[in-house]
Amino acid sequence: MYLFYLTMKTFNGVIAIGILLYSIIISILCPILKKKQKYAVMRILCVLPAIGAFVHFAVYGTITYWAFKYLYIETLLPLINLLPGKSGKLTAAKSVVASVLTFTVCINFLINSISSPMVHNYTRYSYTESFRKMLNTMEQEYVLNAWKHIDYDALLKEYLPRVEEAEKNNDELAYATIINEVTYRFYDSHVYSHLSPELNEAARENLAGNDYGLSMIKLDDGSVIAIFVEPDSESYKLGIHDGTTILSWNGQDINEAIENIECIYQTIQFPVESNEDVFRPVFLAGKGGDSVEITFVNDDGDKQSINVQKIGNYDNRFTMAYVKLLHYDMEWRNFYSCMLDDKCGYLQIISECYDTVSDDISALRNGYYPKLTEYYASLIQDLKEQGMEYLVVDIRNNGGGYDSVAGALASLFTDEKTHMVSFGYEDKEGYHIAESQYIFPDGRYKDIPVVVLVNAQCVSAGDGMAKFLGDCPNVTLMGITASGGVNQNNGGYIYLTDNICVAYPVFLSLSSDSEPLIDTDHTRKNRIPLDVTIPMTKESALKIFSFEEEIDYELEYAMEYLEKEMIE
Repeated sequence: MYLFYLTMKTFNGVIAIGILLYSIIISILCPILKKKQKYAVMRILCVLPAIGAFVHFAVYGTITYWAFKYLYIETLLPLINLLPGKSGKLTAAKSVVASVLTFTVCINFLINSISSPMVHNYTRYSYTESFRKMLNTMEQEYVLNAWKHIDYDALLKEYLPRVEEAEKNNDELAYATIINEVTYRFYDSHVYSHLSPELNEAARENLAGNDYGLSMIKLDDGSVIAIFVEPDSESYKLGIHDGTTILSWNGQDINEAIENIECIYQTIQFPVESNEDVFRPVFLAGKGGDSVEITFVNDDGDKQSINVQKIGNYDNRFTMAYVKLLHYDMEWRNFYSCMLDDKCGYLQIISECYDTVSDDISALRNGYYPKLTEYYASLIQDLKEQGMEYLVVDIRNNGGGYDSVAGALASLFTDEKTHMVSFGYEDKEGYHIAESQYIFPDGRYKDIPVVVLVNAQCVSAGDGMAKFLGDCPNVTLMGITASGGVNQNNGGYIYLTDNICVAYPVFLSLSSDSEPLIDTDHTRKNRIPLDVTIPMTKESALKIFSFEEEIDYELEYAMEYLEKEMIE
């Protein structure tokens, strides 16, 4: 409800409310004007909102139409008053219909605008001007500036010369690459660049780097091994195979080289630094020139150095490693349940979206969602009737949605009412709570041992689900990486060119102690710690990063953990 209130206070929200009030007044006046035969005045008054829509459209442009379509429809509804019909009853009926439809469309616009209340079109400006405007706008609207210590002057100083060079060369790819780097500096998965398909593909390849026939991963013992080594590559022929220990990259100690790598890629962010640490070797494998020097331990146990030429772009091999590490190749089925064996149940949730209307209602009811709680309970009860003794809840790669959808499941594992999320604002005195949502206790399955699987792409309300479930005493939070570390509410969009848009959060989600909920601060420390970190050994790495095997190592580990816990 508070987000709805804030949306009403935005520039376009005020316009929508203004049009609604204007339309109601016009609907009252039209029968009077018609009776007095003031047809010209009536037509002008009814057409004015539509004229305003044309002006608004001229300012914002075609590219932002998706955000304002309901607003534009609203401006056309007063024209209903001009439809043919002379009787007084028909005129009154048209006025009522116009008012009711305008009210409905206005509310629809405001509800939809909760996800996009701040939309800016800077495509008419040069790269340098649009870049400056982007930073100025985000300095005013991005909700975590103080929390993350964002230094906009430093960003402008560092990147403006490169933006000027991109503008001089009319190089949109260079500009997109710069924007990717800038959004990376926020360490916030909700701050990212959205590119057109063609530019997106080019940016991915540009950021991925060169392919030298292998990727790499770091093990828990500190060693770094090769993975996804191309059998026909020069690297393979000269002695590097899957599992080979890598000692240095391009003349630099491997651990020093990894430490200096920043994981900048299209649409991938790592707010939690420990998550990024896992991915750094994967990114490093694409860094180098036409050739790289690699030092490794050969099959005889001796130290060996080779120079290998690039064999193409690294994007495909990087994607293979990324997909396997995050298990992106799994079948994505929301609210899917099954038995994994005769004792272990499984529930997969990839999005906190159940039913749009019910989801909205639950948000208005402070997170109370009995309908969904009963649905979750029916899934779990069905598993229990099949012999389930323990449960794996898989929320890896969960893209978010409504916190109340997560809270409905958590309610089954607790018998205490607990704080879920608050919404609020920031001023000079700090953060303040305006409205809160809660997890309402049910507790039917509080004694079932549960493992919740997460990873670095479990974000937003998915992060919320990781926290809410992880706080339950019967739940073990588990993963190779922690969840994403991001939970603020989206809503800001800045179009820099027809092909580049930057998104960022504009509404605050707060904890019960009036701090940003879940999101990492400038230290980038994980605020939802894992109970169990799934080990990355050489054996497990070779299972995960296999060309041939389709093994879900994390799920297998969770099942073995639960079985062992039950025995003990």
